[in-house]
Amino acid sequence: MRVLATACLALLVHVSAACAEGDEFTGYGPIPVRNYQPIQLIFLNLPFERARVQGPGHFEVHLESAESNEIATNQGVVDATLKFETNRTMVGGSYGVGHGCEVGLDVPMISRFGGFLDPFIDSVESLFGNFNVERTLFPNNSFGGFHVQRGDVTLFDGKDQSFNLGDIWMSGKYEAWHPEGWPLVSLRAAVKVPTGRAGGVYGSGKPDFGLGLAAEHQFLPWLVTYANLALIYPVGPVTAGDLSLNPMVTQGISFEARLFRPVSILLQQELYTSPMHGNDTGLLDGPLVELSGGINVAVQPLLFQLGVVDNVTGVITAADFTVMVRMTYRR
Repeated sequence: MRVLATACLALLVHVSAACAEGDEFTGYGPIPVRNYQPIQLIFLNLPFERARVQGPGHFEVHLESAESNEIATNQGVVDATLKFETNRTMVGGSYGVGHGCEVGLDVPMISRFGGFLDPFIDSVESLFGNFNVERTLFPNNSFGGFHVQRGDVTLFDGKDQSFNLGDIWMSGKYEAWHPEGWPLVSLRAAVKVPTGRAGGVYGSGKPDFGLGLAAEHQFLPWLVTYANLALIYPVGPVTAGDLSLNPMVTQGISFEARLFRPVSILLQQELYTSPMHGNDTGLLDGPLVELSGGINVAVQPLLFQLGVVDNVTGVITAADFTVMVRMTYRR
């Protein structure tokens, strides 16, 4: 107990010292969510991020893990059964290469299994009288299947207890516009390399390209807002069904409010369109809207982020529920 008390006291002293370095709040950044629907994970999707870039010679390294619960069935032209959890763990970072410019690299690993979130989701849905009856088809925390078929053609087929490399992607960001008293606006660009195995639904098997804008503005000493807008061009066709692809649009708005010196809370809204079309099912074609909430804890040189994502469109279109954690080291 003495060792534990000493360790806690040392941590509190360290946090207090870090907070004492300055009281000005300029935001820690939005929760870097993306579209976690397991089929959409094979495409490039610029995560939600702030407009500010690393200074020249400065860098950050981050470790992120997102756990998404998926349940959706579909009958008709497209027959599908999706019941599992996806874990997407990513290691990446960015580096300031000049005034107002940075480059980044992210390497994701994807695994699927029965998961552990079912009892929690079932309890919350029952409490609010919004229980998904499809959950009665599968035992708690079971891998019920990952199979999507159109006629005699299998479009997507994923296995249980799998852990594989996803598609690596490289990015760049440039602070393009920041007049005094106005929002900071940055340009973003990214390219996805097809390193994930398409046959196991870890990647699309093709490169993707993306361009976007990121903006941020501090309206009040305790409140920072963020906005993202991106257009992504996925290269197709994909799968054995030769699905042709449309450009994708992603959009996000985030409000970050400071609670006290190292801690802030966030409320976010995100919209994603699907590159697939003409399949007569929201599982593949539908756009989706999600709401996210999170908390930031900044203890220099570390930033800890915890976020939850809930879809407001329908479980067939989006992952049912996602929880993600991220730790960032900055120098």
